[in-house]
Amino acid sequence: MSEPALGSTESFSHYHGDVAPDWSAVPDGSIIELLHRGCMEDPFRPLIIVDDGPRLTRREFLEACEAFAGYLNPRMKAGDHVAVMLDNRVEYMVAFFAIVALRGTLVSIAPTAQVFDAGHILKDSQPTLVICGTEQRAVVDAALKEQGLSAEVVVLTDPEPQGLDRFSGDAPFDFSQAQCDRSEIVAVYYTSGSTGAPKGCMLHHGWWLRVIDIDLRLFRRGWQDRQLCCLPFYYADPTIQLLTSLASRGTLVAMRRFSVSRFWDVVTRYDATEILSIASIPALLMTGKSSEAEKDHRIRLAIHAGLPPAIHAELIERFGFHWHNQYGATEGGVMSRVPNQLANSTVGTGTMGVEPPGVEVRLVDDDDNEVPVGTAGEATIRGADLFVGYLGRPDETEKSMRGGYYHTGDLVRRDENGLLYFVGRKKEIIRRSGENISASEVESVLIAHDLIVDAAVIPVPHDIRGEEVMAFILPKDGIGPETLPVEQVIDWCRERLAGFKIPRFIAYRTEDFERLPSMKIDKKVLRDAHARGEVDAFDREEIEKS
Repeated sequence: MSEPALGSTESFSHYHGDVAPDWSAVPDGSIIELLHRGCMEDPFRPLIIVDDGPRLTRREFLEACEAFAGYLNPRMKAGDHVAVMLDNRVEYMVAFFAIVALRGTLVSIAPTAQVFDAGHILKDSQPTLVICGTEQRAVVDAALKEQGLSAEVVVLTDPEPQGLDRFSGDAPFDFSQAQCDRSEIVAVYYTSGSTGAPKGCMLHHGWWLRVIDIDLRLFRRGWQDRQLCCLPFYYADPTIQLLTSLASRGTLVAMRRFSVSRFWDVVTRYDATEILSIASIPALLMTGKSSEAEKDHRIRLAIHAGLPPAIHAELIERFGFHWHNQYGATEGGVMSRVPNQLANSTVGTGTMGVEPPGVEVRLVDDDDNEVPVGTAGEATIRGADLFVGYLGRPDETEKSMRGGYYHTGDLVRRDENGLLYFVGRKKEIIRRSGENISASEVESVLIAHDLIVDAAVIPVPHDIRGEEVMAFILPKDGIGPETLPVEQVIDWCRERLAGFKIPRFIAYRTEDFERLPSMKIDKKVLRDAHARGEVDAFDREEIEKS
């Protein structure tokens, strides 16, 4: 079928493609039912392959989950919280399903967390048990002591995948006998805490089933598919990938961590067919040396959150497959994605696509009034099985879900065809002399330059203008102000941005940015460095005076 033309009066939706009816891909009532069914239907097919690590069949994975659940069974009860702080090793997934099968709730903690941030999560969630690796043991012990908490600590001392073997019970817990309810909380993931202490986002069985069902209906998969996971396991995305693999009889290929130099070797070695990526992963892949492997593969597509429009066409040309932009959040799950039939016509436009079936996106002003087409407003989401709320914060939950819509804090606009475009975070809007400037917009312009790999824009205080725009740029290897003069960067911005949006201060990076586990740039590090006077930056106004 030919693609509809952008700019026509037609309103686009996922129903233009071969999208099955609602709730047709996941017949289960809980993710434990999904897991058990998927493992029993095809027990000898690989479920998870870890790069330079173990390969587990479905039967082996289920047996490991049931064995560890047998150990946990006398130590916890329904509703208990169990904190897990592990690197990317299969025991994270084993622990996840063992906890949930016993009707407990997994509390996910970044394995790189330190005493302060781990302590906040432990105090907030009050876990009965904590599961960690030897690398995290000292942090866990110190955080529990500092918070005055007592919890049993399970430490993995044996190599993967035997790390939980010595914690097996007298009898495995039969997952077919699990009494999970769709409404029960499965996991708690903590927000980044950019505007205060991180909040625990509670996700129930219904949230997971809805996300998996939508994903499988928008993009059909089968036994021959292998999803590549290059994200940290403590995020929700890898578990979603594992569950969609189970539901479609596919396999998950997992990297320990994202690596430009190893990426295509992993893709080809393990025969991956699909990529899920976030943040700066595409831009970083473009910095790698060209190789035969980056074209000699079975990848059918990549799904990416926040795809840079400036390099979209180049990604397709270089790597040989489509990158589908999508929009989502822990609270709302999959909120929009580019429809399959628009894969060609939307290249480079920056659109996040349209809502999937069963999801409604409404763009509103500060008073929750809907904004006109073409005007940026806060994206609010309504649909079945959104997140349950924030752990222990009913007021925050009510505020974020006022009017029955989840308020994302993102500024988004919709065009005449119904396609959505990300404008920026409401809280990342820079207020300069009364003008609102989107940090995301300025970053997109900078990244579009051939010699700039990545960029981050932050506000800095100014006595007269309130705030000024400071840009940090990461040029390609070996390039600095001598090869890429700051005047050239300023001219590049001047040709593409209104004058008030052009960065006042420009700082060059010689090394990659400090990043969160999500691969997003850690802007707090940049703000703190500026506040301490540690940033050496060019001043555009001084340059223009000379």
